[in-house]
Amino acid sequence: MDEVIFLEVLEGDGVQARHRLERFPATVGRGYGNDVILDDPKVSASHLRIERTEGGKLVLRDVGSGNGTFRVEPWARLAELELTDDARVAVGDTVLRFRSRSHPVEDTLVTAVPMAPRHRLFDRRFAFPAMLAVTVVAFLFYQYQTSYQKTDWGSLALAVLGPVLLAFAWAGFWSVASKVARRQFHFGSHGTIGSLGLLVGVLAIPLLVGLVKYSLGLGPWTHWLYLVGLLGWVGCVLFWHLGYVTRAHPKRLRIVLGIILVCFGVLTQADSLLGDEDFSPDLEFDRTLLPPALRVAPAKPVDSFFEDSKELQEDVDALAKERP
Repeated sequence: MDEVIFLEVLEGDGVQARHRLERFPATVGRGYGNDVILDDPKVSASHLRIERTEGGKLVLRDVGSGNGTFRVEPWARLAELELTDDARVAVGDTVLRFRSRSHPVEDTLVTAVPMAPRHRLFDRRFAFPAMLAVTVVAFLFYQYQTSYQKTDWGSLALAVLGPVLLAFAWAGFWSVASKVARRQFHFGSHGTIGSLGLLVGVLAIPLLVGLVKYSLGLGPWTHWLYLVGLLGWVGCVLFWHLGYVTRAHPKRLRIVLGIILVCFGVLTQADSLLGDEDFSPDLEFDRTLLPPALRVAPAKPVDSFFEDSKELQEDVDALAKERP
């Protein structure tokens, strides 16, 4: 390798930091006396030493670290490694890559119109509390409007506390994942995404599908429309969350999420697809009362209902006659 080499600290598929090494021997570890300091609790205070041999080659040596040093490809524990361009080693939870000064780089991506950097919508300072407040008010209003009995203050309190606790727990989970993968929590961003996911997935999509079903007089097959809409929205929410957790290419991420959600939807609807769904004695009805003005399809008279049920009545009579 060249007289000057670069040590890169990798984070997923990207580079977290680059260190230019010109003088040897050079040391790597967690201690402050090293030439390269790694912020990894599994890295020893003195972990690696890079030396130049009499023949001019650079050699990496483990100096008695607690958790050892490993070659990445192929994976193997090592005590000494002759460095070549693009060599990679793992120390603790950190992957190091060594490159020479002459290593080629990819072509520059040229933008048609230079644009000032913009923050993500979910990164706004008050996005989480504002979105959570909207979600809580929507849940509270829905609970109040769909309650046909005497006001149940316990249900109203649950409509407030439920979204709040769920949003904070959901944001906490994704924040820990972000901290582990990208070293930043992004709690507010994950909270905003979670609150928006609750609002649209639990309230907006069912109400919208119910409105379309009522207005156009559609049949029971609309539950498939609801399933497609819900899975699509869940995919969007997970995609936004994973944007803070992984550096995977967006196109590849969409494909993986699409495959996972399709498989999940097929598994949840396996009984319906196979015709083995159990008969339910419960009568399902919409809790929301919509005004007749929203009805686009003409309403069927009661007589047409009984006309359509004649075949069912004939089947019931036939079964009754077969009974001993």
